[in-house]
Amino acid sequence: MQIIVTPNDIIQRCLWDKYKRFCLYDKDESEIKTMIDSNKPISLNENDAYVIGLLKVIETDNFIHRFNDDVFEFLQIKSSIIKDDLYISKYAINKFVTSYYDKFPIHYKPELNYKKGLDELIEYIKSVEDKIDNLETITIKNRDKLFVYFMSKDIKKTLKT
Repeated sequence: MQIIVTPNDIIQRCLWDKYKRFCLYDKDESEIKTMIDSNKPISLNENDAYVIGLLKVIETDNFIHRFNDDVFEFLQIKSSIIKDDLYISKYAINKFVTSYYDKFPIHYKPELNYKKGLDELIEYIKSVEDKIDNLETITIKNRDKLFVYFMSKDIKKTLKT
């Protein structure tokens, strides 16, 4: 099966970082910029669409909702059970939140409703980063190494639902 999409379709579904990583790995930045600017339809095979997650998302301009869903999914996958509680690595969650900006390339020029959603998302992510920085950390020693964690439930509390 072939799926026809435009670069904007991929970006608006918050999948650009995965598409760039798995499908555009052999392209340089100027080719990628041209692709985004021209916004011409591209053909994805079913495997590529599955890998980047296109088959499981719907289009919305509510990027905050997408971000929250992605954080909840990340917490479900990456949290560790320590002493009967769920913890998430401080490094992992910080990297996930800050790398969320990569889903929207610099060259992307959104339509008005998506621009508003994107501006709200950027402001929201900054507030979440600030809240996370103020959370209490738990340091656990394992095999002579210190690991810093947050409680997963505290991360969930930083998100507005």
